[in-house]
Amino acid sequence: MPELKFSLEATPPFNLDLTVWALRRRAHNLVDRFDDAIWRRVLVIDGAPVGIAAKQVRHGDHPRLEVTLSARAPHEVQKQAAATIAQMLGLERDLSDFYRVASKDKILGPMVERLRGMKPVRFPTFFEAFANAVACQLVSLSAGMHVLNRIAEAYGEARRVGGVMMHSFATAAKIARADRESLRVLGLSRQKAAYLIDLARLAIDQGDRDFEYLTTLDDAAAIARLLELRGVGRWNAEYVLLRGGGRINIFPGDDVGGRNALFKWLGATDEPNYDSVRRLLSRWHPYAGLVYLHLLVDHLSADGVIAG
Repeated sequence: MPELKFSLEATPPFNLDLTVWALRRRAHNLVDRFDDAIWRRVLVIDGAPVGIAAKQVRHGDHPRLEVTLSARAPHEVQKQAAATIAQMLGLERDLSDFYRVASKDKILGPMVERLRGMKPVRFPTFFEAFANAVACQLVSLSAGMHVLNRIAEAYGEARRVGGVMMHSFATAAKIARADRESLRVLGLSRQKAAYLIDLARLAIDQGDRDFEYLTTLDDAAAIARLLELRGVGRWNAEYVLLRGGGRINIFPGDDVGGRNALFKWLGATDEPNYDSVRRLLSRWHPYAGLVYLHLLVDHLSADGVIAG
C-alpha cells in the first residue's frame, strides 16, 4: 500500500502520549493504539480506509508530529487526513488562558502541571461519539470498550498500519444497514442496538451529514435538540458535545465515573449529583470539560497505565 510522510505542527505545549490517552481511555482500546510512542488509527475517507501512524518528533516551543499515511492514493486524501488528525488531537487549540487560570489555583494547578501538554481530544465524527455513549451507558467503561472493539472488528474497514492489522471504527453508513440482532451478539442490548441504528440513519441524512446542525447551536439549544432524539438523555447529549464537538466547557454531570473522580479529587462531601457537580466546577468556568479530561488521564497516570 502506498505511503506518504508529512509533518504537522501543534500549538505548544503538546504531549502526544497524554493526549492520545485522553482518546484511548483504556489499554484494550483496539481502534486507537499507542505503542512505541506511535499513535495508530484507521480513518475512513471517501469510503476507503486510510491508515495513520503519528509520532511526536519535536517538543518544546515548536512541537511537531511526523505522520505516515497509507492509502490507495495518499496524496489525494492527505489534506482531509491532516485536518482530521489536527481536530482529533486538538493540535491547534490554544490553552494559554486555561494554563493561566490553573497556575493561580492551588487545587487545579498541580494536576494541570503534571499533565502539561495534554490537548482536548475529539472523535472524528459525532456518530462515533454517539456510539461510545451508547455502548458505555449504564456499564463500566472497560466493558463498553470491549463492545466498541467488537463493533469495529465486525463493521470497520481493515487496514495494516505500521505492520499492525487494525480496523476503523464502524461508519454510520455501515451501522445504518445493520440489524439489531447482529449488534446484540456483539454486546449491545436490543434497545441500545435500536438506538444506535436510528442514530446512524440520522447521521447519513444527506441534508444534515453527521449532525452538522449541532455546530450552529449554542450549548442549551444543542442539548435541547439532542434530547429530542430517541434514546438520548442528558448524559449522552453532554458527552457528545464534549467528545464529538470539542466543547471544553461541558462536564457531563451525570457521568458517574467522572463525578466520582471529581468528588474524590476535591475531597467533597456534598451529595454527588448533577447540581453539586455544576456548583463545584463553577470556579473553573469555562473549562469544566478540560477538568473532566484531566481527571481521566490523571487517574490513568496514577494507576500506572501511562508509562513515564
